[in-house]
Amino acid sequence: MKEKKTLSIIDIARLSGVSTATVSHVINKSGRFSKETEEKVRNVIERYGYVSNNTARSLRSSSSHTVGLILPNINNDFFSSIAVSVEQFFDSSDYALFICNTDNDPQKERRYFHRLDSMRVDGIIVISCQKMLESDLVSRNIPIILLDRTPMNSMDLCVVTSDPKRGIYEATSSLIRKGCRNIIFISSFLATYVKSDRVDGYLEAMHEHGLPAERGKTVLQLPQGPSIVHAETRLIDFISEGNPVDGIICTSDNQAIGAMAGLRRLGLKVPQDVKVFGFDNQFQSRICTPTLSTIERSPSSLGKISSQTLLDLIHNKPTEKKITISCSLIERESTK
Repeated sequence: MKEKKTLSIIDIARLSGVSTATVSHVINKSGRFSKETEEKVRNVIERYGYVSNNTARSLRSSSSHTVGLILPNINNDFFSSIAVSVEQFFDSSDYALFICNTDNDPQKERRYFHRLDSMRVDGIIVISCQKMLESDLVSRNIPIILLDRTPMNSMDLCVVTSDPKRGIYEATSSLIRKGCRNIIFISSFLATYVKSDRVDGYLEAMHEHGLPAERGKTVLQLPQGPSIVHAETRLIDFISEGNPVDGIICTSDNQAIGAMAGLRRLGLKVPQDVKVFGFDNQFQSRICTPTLSTIERSPSSLGKISSQTLLDLIHNKPTEKKITISCSLIERESTK
C-alpha cells in the first residue's frame, strides 16, 4: 500500500493531466467538467490525500461556512434538542457547527464569543446567560441571533423565542378551572434570565380569577437551578409551616418531579390532593409516576427557525426582528 501524501492543487492537476482551474472546479463543485475528468481528479485525491485550506479560502471569500452555537447547559434535554436541530439544519446547508457549552457562566460565554470571532465564523446563535450583551463581544459585523432568552443588548439583535409567560398563564388557568385555589409557583434564580416573565404569567392568571397570590408568599424561590432535591425540601418546609397547597406550577420538569416527591413524603396524593405542572416536556416527564403534565416549547422548531434566520442574515436577506413561537400544554396524569 502506497503512503499517502498531502498534495497541493498544482500537484493534483499535474497527476490528473488537467488544469489547476479544473481541479478547483471539481473540488468546489463549480463550473463545467466531464464525468471522466471528475473521476481522474477524484482518484488522485483519494489515492494521495488532499485537504483544502479552509482558513485561506475563508479569508479570500469572507466566508468560512462555519457558525457557532452557544448553549448554557448541553446536558439539559431542551438545549440538547435545540443543538441537534441546529446541527441538522446547517449540515444540510453545507455549514460546520461549533457547539459551545457555558455552564451558565457569563465570563465563559464571553470567552466563547471571542473564540468564535477569532475563528471567523459567519454567525452565532446564543442562548445567553448574561443580563447585557455588549458590542465588544465580536470584532466583526456578523449576525447574532438571540435564542430563547432575551438579555438587553446594544446591537439591535434578532430574537427567536417562545412565549413562556403565556404558557405559564395557561397552565395556571387550567388548574384554576380544575378547582385549584391554593396554587403556588416554584422557580429558581435562573428564571431571572427571562425577566420574571414566567412568574408574571402565574400572578396574572391568579389575579384575573380573584385568587390571592404574592411573590413573597406563593412564589418559592429555590437557592440553585432546577434541582429535584431543592424543590422537594423547599416544598416540604412550606407545607409544614401550615400553608395550604392544592396546585403547583414549576419552571422546570425537574422541579415538578422534586415537588411530587415532597408531596409523597407528606402523604399527599397527585393529582387527587395536589395537581402539578412542569415545564419543558423533558424525557423524565413521560416516565415518572404519575406522568407529569408540562409546558412544551418545541425546541426543534426553535432550533430550525433560529438557524434559518441566521442563514438569511448571512446571505443579507431581510428577516423579522422578533419571532415568537407559542407554547402548548401537555396534560398527563399529574393534573387529571
